[in-house]
Amino acid sequence: MAKKSTLDKSFTSFIGPKYWLSWAGMGIAYLLSFLPWPVLQAFGGFVGRILYLLAPRRRYICDVNFQICFPEMSAAERKQLTKEHFDSMGKGLLETFASWFQNKEKFASRITFEGEDVIERVIEKGRGCVLISGHFSSLDICGSQVPRILDVHPIYKLQRNPVMNWVMERQRKALFSKTIERRNMREVLKSLKKNKAVWYAVDQDYGRKDSVFAPFYGRECATIAHIGRIAKMTNAPVVLYDYGRTKNGYKLIFTEVENYPTEDDIVNATRINELMEQAIEPKKAQYFWAHRRFKTQPIAGDPSPYKK
Repeated sequence: MAKKSTLDKSFTSFIGPKYWLSWAGMGIAYLLSFLPWPVLQAFGGFVGRILYLLAPRRRYICDVNFQICFPEMSAAERKQLTKEHFDSMGKGLLETFASWFQNKEKFASRITFEGEDVIERVIEKGRGCVLISGHFSSLDICGSQVPRILDVHPIYKLQRNPVMNWVMERQRKALFSKTIERRNMREVLKSLKKNKAVWYAVDQDYGRKDSVFAPFYGRECATIAHIGRIAKMTNAPVVLYDYGRTKNGYKLIFTEVENYPTEDDIVNATRINELMEQAIEPKKAQYFWAHRRFKTQPIAGDPSPYKK
């Protein structure tokens, strides 16, 4: 099924029988969003353990990623980290439901911000800012809190399921003053010109066309090149947005990336990957290891490491 925006569609566009199962899933997600935070965390961990049993392909992708990124790990250590990763992703799934269907103030007391002065300083420059982050399991719930201190326009990727798209796009439209589909560079430049922040998750493989190859944990991988290009074109400051789940809530940290960008796309991409590694290390299990980060090979035609 093609990925298409649903912002111009009404609810009645998705009431046919082929959508009923998706709506049933959304109904369950809505009910789960009301769970108190401690229960949500416990039940999310249980969901993650079920997903671990049901998703052998994703377990395999995690294991390959761990072999590449942490070659010193034993098989037993990789298996344990994979289990912890699925536990974290289960929690993240329920946190996503909560961020979609509950008022963001419900979790405000569990949020700690660090670097609010950084945000104030870069916005005072009047050139907007480019917010960069990785994909961690608490992405949606932490992202829902960013508008409390910053008018941010997130870059998003459409989903294949149109019902999920319908819910997701409206939820994000309610949270953020503007959202931008990832191919719409014109809107990115408009937002920066208006002194707004644009938010990119910069750690996924979007293929050879939109990437350069730079090391990530010592392995060359396709890394998006346009963060440095946008920063050069607009002179917008770049801010690292690091976030994650803590024992009692979530911590959101903002740090300006100094001496960036350079004139070299590969140097810029290498710096981005180094920042992602630094963000991952304290909370490895929370990172999205089930993504095929190394699927595009530097030499076209070379086999993917995920092929058995």
